[in-house]
Amino acid sequence: MDKKRRDFTNCEFVELLGTATDVNKLIAVQTCCLDDGRVQYTKHHILPKYGGGCIMNFYFSEVKISISRFKLNKDLIINYDCDADFTQLAFLLEGEKIISLNDIDHEILLESQESYMANMNQLKGSVRISSTKNFKEIKIRLSKIFLSKHGFSTDFEFKKISEKNLILPITNELFSVLTNLEENSLKGISRKIFMEAKVLELLAIQIENYTNDGLNKKSINSSNTIKKLYRIKQILKDNLNQNYSIKDLSKEAGLNETLLKKEFMRLFGCSIADYCKTEKMTYAKDLLRGTQTPIYQIAEDIGYKNATHFSAAFKKYFGELPKQYRNFLE
Repeated sequence: MDKKRRDFTNCEFVELLGTATDVNKLIAVQTCCLDDGRVQYTKHHILPKYGGGCIMNFYFSEVKISISRFKLNKDLIINYDCDADFTQLAFLLEGEKIISLNDIDHEILLESQESYMANMNQLKGSVRISSTKNFKEIKIRLSKIFLSKHGFSTDFEFKKISEKNLILPITNELFSVLTNLEENSLKGISRKIFMEAKVLELLAIQIENYTNDGLNKKSINSSNTIKKLYRIKQILKDNLNQNYSIKDLSKEAGLNETLLKKEFMRLFGCSIADYCKTEKMTYAKDLLRGTQTPIYQIAEDIGYKNATHFSAAFKKYFGELPKQYRNFLE
């Protein structure tokens, strides 16, 4: 972290001034805009100059939900000098970022599976998003009108972004609500009601966490387990040519084998073996569709000893042989 704060040679810079707080307008291009009369939805794809991925936004009832998933080519430094005034809930599911504010002498460091809730007023400073890791974050912006509507008096005090002891781990309870919020497929008034309910649930949980002067030991231990599981998931995704045993992964995570398998299934909704198979087959399909990489090489790239075994696995998964799939595309 210290080195990253000092090194500004491998960075991209963008400026947010005035009341502008939407970085997607600077680093991405809008590819979708839908409005069903209840919830407005937009999707922005990251410009190749900055990397790859997308930012999705949902707007309703003085609420904005942003879901960012991307990988940067270089560290991104966003300089803020904005007059906006709102309360923000931020949940960093993957990645790393550093918040530097002009009026405080410490930096706010966020890593995977960490969160905060704070009043964002007169933002002056910068945010640095690391390019070394995939970045996934859910941010929820609440206006004063929304808070007033739901019973918050004008003298209710949220933490300020500049305060210490701001960062909390993302607990199982929070993660479950975030997953429901992200994966819902409802439409119209049903979606609005559902999303607003989840926002209020997240708000209530975080208020309780801060009221209790942080999380108890059980919650912190839970968060540490989540971080370990996310690290294992990333190792599997980054090394598709390897075939790890549960014993290897258990040693890497510092969790016993039974707990590792049980918690991985609970957190991600599939077994470790099924997750690996899905990632390998999806990557193989992308290579077949987008490249001319020989089938034997694709087999090696995703950890199969030979093309025959890979072809059999691909057919079992997708219902056709790799060669048939590629030929169909041509």
